[in-house]
Amino acid sequence: MGFLSDTIRQSRSFDELISVRNPPAHLQHIFGGYSTNSGATVTTEKALGLTAVWGCIKILAWSEASLPLQLYERLESDGRRRASNHYAYKLIHSKPNPEQTSFQWRSMMSVHQNLYGAGVSEIEFDKKGYPVALWPIPTPNVTLKRTAKKELIYEVNVDGTTYRLWPSQVVCYENLQIIRDRWISPIGMHRETLGSALAVREFGARTFSQGTNPGSVISYPNQLKFQSTPSEDDFKNKMRDAYEGLSKAHRLMLLDQGAKFERIGLPPEDAQFLETRKWDTAEIARIFNVPLHLLQDTEKTTSWGTGLEELNSGFVVFTLMPHMVLKEQELSRKLIDNDELYYIEHNVDGLLRGKLLQRYQAYAIGRQWGWLKSNQICKWENIDPLPGDQGEIFMNPMNMVPSEYFKQISKPEKDDK
Repeated sequence: MGFLSDTIRQSRSFDELISVRNPPAHLQHIFGGYSTNSGATVTTEKALGLTAVWGCIKILAWSEASLPLQLYERLESDGRRRASNHYAYKLIHSKPNPEQTSFQWRSMMSVHQNLYGAGVSEIEFDKKGYPVALWPIPTPNVTLKRTAKKELIYEVNVDGTTYRLWPSQVVCYENLQIIRDRWISPIGMHRETLGSALAVREFGARTFSQGTNPGSVISYPNQLKFQSTPSEDDFKNKMRDAYEGLSKAHRLMLLDQGAKFERIGLPPEDAQFLETRKWDTAEIARIFNVPLHLLQDTEKTTSWGTGLEELNSGFVVFTLMPHMVLKEQELSRKLIDNDELYYIEHNVDGLLRGKLLQRYQAYAIGRQWGWLKSNQICKWENIDPLPGDQGEIFMNPMNMVPSEYFKQISKPEKDDK
């Protein structure tokens, strides 16, 4: 029996669409951009031009995509094994479609999720109803709608052609939601924060390209008289051409007629330019829940501790874990129909492992006290298992005996008298 029978798919039809809950306006930052109080217009491309936004998006996408994603089969012995023969294993683990690797597909879905509010892919089925490919769809091309029977559909517009998909034909990684039928773009929701950062960046660029504008003044002891108005313009142009701009910094300035050059510096609010940029970086990191140390900002301390393993552990638990759970559940629901015999899981052991000595000490405790096998440790350390059955033997300390033994020997002897 196929994953999705043709009978079920043919029995459903698209009724008249009566509810448009996610209009294209939620993606206006792609087309016209969001206007902000700072005067900067925020678009996706401009937002990605901010190093903090680019860094957050890349860290989330590549961190998730680099983690092994496996399909497991539950065993009667409470163990598990990779379900490499399952029809969905290749889609999840290595080849979601003929044009992308698993890393490429998963990182693209994460980028769409964190930029537009959702990552969407169409599931391609074979004639028997089994999924054979996952094809990413640009989120701006997708609109959520409802039929007359209140059924959710995905309306996709590609090159002027519109087609509709049922939820069973779509893998959708949604970002934080307030309304079920609406995706929230982090770029649009935080447009004022990003607009402020864009405005500060533009201010910095203009400061370097027009360096003498805020920084100095030329004064004369008496009123400077020009023979004609063009001479005044010529003087201003001469000063700009000779001394203005980063490439002309530190040139020797020659003035006549008793003129004096005075550097007045930046106003107090402008002098905090660098501090403002640091604050913007922290604000953007807060939007995407990415620790500052991963954005190469190590000036401030963190409550997670000073060791790298504590920092990585906090990033995995508080940032990556919600994303991973969401994607595991969505893939299980759409690709294996929540089959209780199988489950999908990311392997985060590599990110959560501590230092070498700490790992070996933990292994020693588990091995000596009898709940770890040698081959389990070899697997975690990515080394070859021990030959034969040596790695499958559990070990126990020789001086350990059941507690019942002590109860027996501690009983007082009865008096025969």
